[in-house]
Amino acid sequence: MLPAGCMINLQIYHVHRNSDHYSNPEVFDPDNFLPERVAKRHPYAYVPFSAGPRNCIDQKFALLEEKTVISSILRNFKVESVEQRKNLNLMNELILRPESGIRVRLLPRGS
Repeated sequence: MLPAGCMINLQIYHVHRNSDHYSNPEVFDPDNFLPERVAKRHPYAYVPFSAGPRNCIDQKFALLEEKTVISSILRNFKVESVEQRKNLNLMNELILRPESGIRVRLLPRGS
């Protein structure tokens, strides 16, 4: 039990890299989001838009919009990071973000 007035900071970065829920948490694996894997995971093991009473009201729209843009980019370009994650200075604000963004290289895909 927590005392009244206590403040808690939940580190989403670490929640999304919990080895109890993801077999290789430091590597992006799209299969982690297959329905059968999601069903086996705690519902708050992945919370990109918060959860509970403060959940984002436009979550579904934001995900659809994000998927549309990303799929268009990935169909037309190969995306490479110019920087290594270990060299990024992460800032924990309203969202976790790199201090000076992430530089990427877009290489056109052959037709």
